[in-house]
Amino acid sequence: MKKPIISALLFLFVLSQLASASMSEHIVSYKIKVKLLPEEKAVAGQEVLTWLNNSDQPVGELQFHLYLNAFKNNKTTFITEGGGEHRGYKLDKKNWGYIKIEKFAVQEVPDLTDAIEYIQPDDGNEYDQTVMRVKLPKPVLPQETVTLEIDFYSKLPKVFARSGFYSDFFMVGQWFPKIGVFWKGEWNCHQYHVNTEFFADYGVYEVEITVPEEYVVGATGKRIKETSNNDGTKTYIHYQEDVHDFAWTACPDFVEFREPFRMENPHVDTEMILLIHRMHLNHKERYLNALKNGIEFYSQSYGAYPYSTITLVDPAPKATGAGGMEYPTLFTGMTMWWLPKGIYMTEMVTIHEFGHNYWYGMVGSNEFEEAWLDEGINTYSEVKATAKYFGEDQSMLNCAGLKISDLVLQRAQVMGSSQLDPILKNSWEYYSIGSYGLNTYSKAGLMLLTLENYLGEDVMSKIMRTYFERWKFKHPTSEDFLAVAEEVSGQDLSWFFDQFLNSPDRLDYAIGRIKSEEVKEPKGIFDDQAQEQEMEKGKEEGDKEKIYRNEVNVLRKGELIFPQEILIRFKEGEEVMEKWDGRERWKRYVYYRPYKLESAQVDPEYRILLDMNFTNNSKLLKPKKLSVGKHALRLMFQFQNILSLFSF
Repeated sequence: MKKPIISALLFLFVLSQLASASMSEHIVSYKIKVKLLPEEKAVAGQEVLTWLNNSDQPVGELQFHLYLNAFKNNKTTFITEGGGEHRGYKLDKKNWGYIKIEKFAVQEVPDLTDAIEYIQPDDGNEYDQTVMRVKLPKPVLPQETVTLEIDFYSKLPKVFARSGFYSDFFMVGQWFPKIGVFWKGEWNCHQYHVNTEFFADYGVYEVEITVPEEYVVGATGKRIKETSNNDGTKTYIHYQEDVHDFAWTACPDFVEFREPFRMENPHVDTEMILLIHRMHLNHKERYLNALKNGIEFYSQSYGAYPYSTITLVDPAPKATGAGGMEYPTLFTGMTMWWLPKGIYMTEMVTIHEFGHNYWYGMVGSNEFEEAWLDEGINTYSEVKATAKYFGEDQSMLNCAGLKISDLVLQRAQVMGSSQLDPILKNSWEYYSIGSYGLNTYSKAGLMLLTLENYLGEDVMSKIMRTYFERWKFKHPTSEDFLAVAEEVSGQDLSWFFDQFLNSPDRLDYAIGRIKSEEVKEPKGIFDDQAQEQEMEKGKEEGDKEKIYRNEVNVLRKGELIFPQEILIRFKEGEEVMEKWDGRERWKRYVYYRPYKLESAQVDPEYRILLDMNFTNNSKLLKPKKLSVGKHALRLMFQFQNILSLFSF
């Protein structure tokens, strides 16, 4: 009897050690067996799911996402919201996608399939079946688990909205019944909308994937077993802890490259896996170098990349609808065989999508409700990373004499935007797909870059590292980010976030009227000495015969408020820097000098990146006659403003 007891104790000790080493609380545990059916453009799977009720109340029903049902008919919420298009691609109506539940068993109850009910918590659309619920025979008590057995058949659409097939290429994302998040005392399980991405709990995935033997496979996590079968297929088993999703890909035209990546400070030891389509082999080094840049930048900036693998998938030509999408430890890139090196699209997409392993993968915010916490923070990170590796003024384009930065492109998107939505909003409630994109990506990224310029790069760096460390493998909200920012900076930043997160209004400061007029000698009848006093101002500084009254007016043209600096330049080289809280609609500055005003500029260092119009930030005093030199000075100012917009 001693050996079994010792073995049991040893097993429990190992389990306790594994649990203590876990980076997240394991709410879910998935064991899935799936087989690719190439001719049917489908997968057939069996899923064993164990779910932990980590709340303080009994839970009597479970809710699941069935994302592929978004492509089941032309009246689903996803299709009606997007008009059957996504990222410029149209749904192929000859190849609908769906998930069919063939068995749903809960422990002692062999089949609850008939108890499945489709619900539409967001819009009440009766044709939408992307969320289902099942009432349990008995509630799951706090800190107890329930184990489910689910058989399913997933028909993939032709590549559309991140997932699907094209010929013999398969990108299998959001492909299995996935349980929602029981959060704040209720199920958070939204429908699949055209704008939204995903939200799920952390746990353990062990997935057994069977494909025809000629297919090359990539998947979330580490491959722990590979078996050749007697029927012309191969089976791969992938395992990963501390993730909240699992995706995989298969294609006979993939060429696989594996390369170790190691860093000492911070310590990173991972394996880079590149699955590149044979038509894009000329971009192998571009992909790998960009991936190295991404791992290095995010690890040094926020915290060490902790997983043992990272897989970069290059979709097949004509399947770019699957490109530019993130999953835990696996993401898809984007390129074209003809793309020249000076156009950094391949590099930018690689760095951006890798970055989602941080702001979507490890910091598990709710993208349905607060998408900026992923997309906006990642855009901020992307802009900084691309500037570091490719140059601040050419981080997106350095080709044929043209240079454009990532930052300039982000500003260009926001400058042309309407004032219809704020950054913080449920993703499906934005006015349009475009409004969702520019607010949660570009505007949110510029908001954080502006905050960095206001607080200083060192302070902002500490904010980002603290936020990542405190909230990795958890579900933070916007309030949590604000709390970290205020704690680290030691400042009340509610004035900043209340405006830029919650208001759709614009920020725009401008130089208004400027003038320089000679102060005339007093003539006429005066009852006091005001005019004589005016003549005396500034005489000690120079010529006593001529004194000029120089006037600069600064305007707040937008509704949003931000502290401003105004640089005033005079003819003799004098410069004055004024500071203004920016609250009034206008502010006037008057200077008496023995020389004239030359120019005025608000935000002279272009720190306030959310200012929607840099072209009105500066103004030259317009003389009556323009010499060649003055023409040149005026053109220089105009050219500087153009550079701020286009970086040519």
